[in-house]
Amino acid sequence: MDMKQNKDRGTIKWTAMMLPEHVAMLRDLQHEHKKQPKPELEPQQLEEFEYLICEAMEFDKELTFVYWKNGFYEEFTGKVHYIDHLTKKLHIKSDEDEREYITIDCIISIT
Repeated sequence: MDMKQNKDRGTIKWTAMMLPEHVAMLRDLQHEHKKQPKPELEPQQLEEFEYLICEAMEFDKELTFVYWKNGFYEEFTGKVHYIDHLTKKLHIKSDEDEREYITIDCIISIT
């Protein structure tokens, strides 16, 4: 038998024998394995971020933030509207009038 003719369907052939709850649990498990740990930032990086944010607020510049959220890296582009020092969050507003609240210690990079 030629191996090129043998087409394996992967997990498709087994899902018919599995309960929907088991399939959902396997998908959740795969999702959990893709998560990244929360990065630790150095104080020098935080100072650089603070400088960039203050400059952007002063001159009304748009910034692109890459940040960690629930185990995944996300990207958001907008202008810093407000810094909440009590909750340590940035209030960012995009051109499409979308709003995002980013925790300062979850920021990976700012451009």
